[in-house]
Amino acid sequence: MSYNNYGDKGYGNPYGNDYEMSNVNPYASEGGQYNQYQQPVGGAPYGQQGAGAPGGGSDDMMNFFREIDEIKRSLVQFDDNVDRIEALHKRSLAEVGSEEQQTDRNLQAYVEETSNLSNQLRTRIKSLESRSQRDATKKTQVDNVKKQFMSSIQRYQSKEAEYRQKYRDAAERQIRIVRPDASDAEVREAVENGESSQVFTQALMSSNRRGQARSALTEVQSRHREIEKIERTMMELNQLFHDMEILVAEQDTAVQHIDEQATQVQQDIEQGVGHTDRAVKSARAARRKKWYCLGIVVLIIIILALILGIYFGTK
Repeated sequence: MSYNNYGDKGYGNPYGNDYEMSNVNPYASEGGQYNQYQQPVGGAPYGQQGAGAPGGGSDDMMNFFREIDEIKRSLVQFDDNVDRIEALHKRSLAEVGSEEQQTDRNLQAYVEETSNLSNQLRTRIKSLESRSQRDATKKTQVDNVKKQFMSSIQRYQSKEAEYRQKYRDAAERQIRIVRPDASDAEVREAVENGESSQVFTQALMSSNRRGQARSALTEVQSRHREIEKIERTMMELNQLFHDMEILVAEQDTAVQHIDEQATQVQQDIEQGVGHTDRAVKSARAARRKKWYCLGIVVLIIIILALILGIYFGTK
């Protein structure tokens, strides 16, 4: 998404409201500076750090755990953003007019910021996943942050679904004020279509309800827009969660393949040991047979010598 008006020092709020965030990056550390998505500033991109230390050396492991820590901080930021989004939804339901418009802008800013952050998290976790399949320690760490991220996504989905229903309820209340006799189908149609609904068309044509209808229409239109935005966010979250599920399935398949390979290697080793044992036994048997044959030959020679000795000795 295109919302990116936060500056280079962290998650700054351009609207200067109660939800303004610090311009100081809380994720700066002695190890270096990071941008709002906890990526190293001026450093190597994720997926390349530690690449020069093959074989799981100490530098590679340090880089790995540094990335894990950064991802965990990003997950904390993701959860904080969800809390702020929930608070702004709650405020939006209680406000009207210019105040509601300001809250809506702030809400949209946080939604887009959180969308960007979630895409960053998905990319970074996927990068670590691809480099951790053969290391049990790394795999455990990646699995932990992956599960935490999926849990955070589900929590965000739950909050959005909750407030989608609250926006619908607010819109329906306004419609009932204008048309108390409206059927459930007419109310649903009015919530979904806004000003094009026949409920408002008829109310606006009535002279004694025109002002009330216009006020209700304005609020219903606002709630309708919020519902549409929430539905778009939920679609993105569903896709994000699906992507993470695929990543889990791919990892399980890779682990299963590695286990199968290890099992096959073990079987090959066992078969090789069996062949070696049989070869050793065969060699020993062959040597015994050779000694038996040699003994028989020697015995025959001795017998022949005795016979010849006796024969020539009697002459």
